[in-house]
Amino acid sequence: MKKVLLFSILCSVMLFCSFTESKEVQEEPLTIVATITMKPEYKAEILKAVKTVVDATRKEPGNIFYDVFEDVKDPLKLTFIETWKSQSAIDSHNNSAHFKAFVKAVEGKATLEANILRQKF
Repeated sequence: MKKVLLFSILCSVMLFCSFTESKEVQEEPLTIVATITMKPEYKAEILKAVKTVVDATRKEPGNIFYDVFEDVKDPLKLTFIETWKSQSAIDSHNNSAHFKAFVKAVEGKATLEANILRQKF
């Protein structure tokens, strides 16, 4: 009886392990809140670059939400609020041609602060 029970438990563990190994790893959605503060002399140029990156990014398959907001008290400050399907989607976005072009376009013309967030509750 003990051998049958032990064998049954062993089979269950093996089945569970094979199921979890073959199961694709599910990544969680992540949100990015990024703020750029533009130098005044580059505002028009940066806004053009922002519009271009927003339009292209919204078409990415891993993107859930991507909007840009202007600070009411400081029109030189923009806040990007982005939601992505996974870290892999963020990595893909960061390696996209349109994002790299955006980074190059704002380099030295604005400061950037970004936080990647996981929903807690």
